[in-house]
Amino acid sequence: MSPIARSAVKFTQRIRNSELRNRTLSLIEEATKRPDLAGFTQAVLKNPAHTSHTDTREHVTARLSTAEQANKGVAQTVHIYFDKNGQYDGHQLYQERSEKKEDD
Repeated sequence: MSPIARSAVKFTQRIRNSELRNRTLSLIEEATKRPDLAGFTQAVLKNPAHTSHTDTREHVTARLSTAEQANKGVAQTVHIYFDKNGQYDGHQLYQERSEKKEDD
C-alpha cells in the first residue's frame, strides 16, 4: 500500500512552525512506507517532536488505524524516531487500543 499522504494526516493541535510541521508530516509519510505500517490508512498526529517519561528518545507520536480499526473506534500509537538531521530513524508500534476522549 501507499504511505499515508501528508494531506491526509489529521492534527490535534496547530503547528505554526512550518519547518516543524513539514518535518513531522514527512516522518509520518516515511514511516508508513515501512512494511509493518503500510496497511494503515489513517493517521492522527498527537505530538510533534518530544520526549516522554515512558520514552526518553525524541520522537513524534501519532495514532494510526486501518479502515476496519477506525470503524471499531480503535487505533495504534506509533513513536517515530528521527536523527539529528530530522530524518526517519525507526519507529515503535504499540498495541491496538480504544480511542479515548484525550485522543481528539
